[in-house]
Amino acid sequence: MIINTLKLRDFRNYGEIELTPHPGVNILFGQNGSGKTNLLEAIHYCALGRSHRTSQDREVVRKGAEMAAVGVQLHKSGVRMDVQVKLTPGEIRKKAIFVDRKRANRLSDLMGHVQCVIFSPEDLMLVKEGPSVRRRYLDMMLSQLSTAYFTALQQYQKALDQRNALLRDAKKGGRLDQSMMEAFEDVMAAQCAVIIPLRRRMVARTAEVAEAKYMAISGRPHEKFSMCYACCVPEQAEVVGYVRESLQKGRQEDLYRGGTGFGVHREDINLTLNGREMKVFASQGQIRTAALSMKLAQLAVFRSETGEAPILLLDDVMSELDMTRRTRLLEEISGVQTFITCTDESDLDGCRERRSYQVSMDLDGFAHVRENSAGAVVTTAIDSLDELDFE
Repeated sequence: MIINTLKLRDFRNYGEIELTPHPGVNILFGQNGSGKTNLLEAIHYCALGRSHRTSQDREVVRKGAEMAAVGVQLHKSGVRMDVQVKLTPGEIRKKAIFVDRKRANRLSDLMGHVQCVIFSPEDLMLVKEGPSVRRRYLDMMLSQLSTAYFTALQQYQKALDQRNALLRDAKKGGRLDQSMMEAFEDVMAAQCAVIIPLRRRMVARTAEVAEAKYMAISGRPHEKFSMCYACCVPEQAEVVGYVRESLQKGRQEDLYRGGTGFGVHREDINLTLNGREMKVFASQGQIRTAALSMKLAQLAVFRSETGEAPILLLDDVMSELDMTRRTRLLEEISGVQTFITCTDESDLDGCRERRSYQVSMDLDGFAHVRENSAGAVVTTAIDSLDELDFE
């Protein structure tokens, strides 16, 4: 999978810009706050229809603009494809997605067309923070590989929200509608039958690869990194029946807390090093290596599942790695189209197949990109932007 063209219009601090990336490594360097990460965010929108930094789409629309748009033209399995996302906070339909210039009816129609793996300093939280961060890692991976998973997750969350609303109303003194509770629990149980087997399989596959990646990056064969899926349903249990029964048994306790305490929304991935919990015992270097190994494992699993490497986005991670880990990382991403942000271009001196761009911001707050190797300003192709229905 190779992005041939990346286009932005009124996105974050960009007016209009078009980039033609290198099929290997693309280095985006410049001062902090200049707009480097915004380019990675634009690619992430084309893959998942959302930002990796904020849940509020309106935050990415440039101040003073009514609409933001991002788009990529890429080659996938030898076929050219166009994907665009338009954000219009002031309209009823605030987000529009186009695949090959045809408007998608649902967000699930976007999944799988553009696949990306992103790694940023915040991903150290995969090890340090609570279960929700690791669930998000798993959900983002599976959603790009399985439309069925993404749809089941949406339906589960909707039923969960409705069940929680009933619990909150009852806690305030209202009557708990048992038939409605049962209906929402049935939906949750049915979706768990889709979600749990896919999570089990994905964690098992990712764990095997991540263990090998950790060893390769750390250079310490005596350190064994492990990932284990902490599922809410026992291995041998029938998923639908077990979930339904557990939710029914927990109603009284859930009523007391005002929320649902059982389900896939409470699951975790346990991370250990030589059998010890990493969150408690691991050093900063070990945590960095574990988080990076999980991301590289995600990349490898994507390639195995689809036959093509996804786009790799590395946001300011080189400064977090020592020279040894940096060199081994560059070896691992050989043959993968990669976008790397950094403040110092020399961080990537060991990378051969690359193109570097300097990102800067003018006095009016607009970001500009200059291809450093050619010394020329990257041109904006207005006609090409219009062809992608950005108007």
